[in-house]
Amino acid sequence: MSNVLKKRFLVVTIITVLITSAFAPANTVLAASGDTVVYVTKTGECYHTAGCSSLKKSKIETTLQEAVDDGYRACKKCNPGKLDDTTSSTTSSSTKTK
Repeated sequence: MSNVLKKRFLVVTIITVLITSAFAPANTVLAASGDTVVYVTKTGECYHTAGCSSLKKSKIETTLQEAVDDGYRACKKCNPGKLDDTTSSTTSSSTKTK
């Protein structure tokens, strides 16, 4: 009887861990270099990864550095990563066209 209870406990524990981890928010923030390719839209305020659902109407390729310099922020849906502090610059060579 003891082995049966141990097996059931183990199964329940594994299932609980799998379910909990599947619904837990990702706490990892990716750091990326300034030349990482990201995408912006004509009217949005965020930069995205290539497969983000927010890019259905427009998809303008740019670098992460240019997007940050132009005032875009990371999309909360696709979590494209943030600019690594060691690669950021203080001047922008591009202009935002909205």
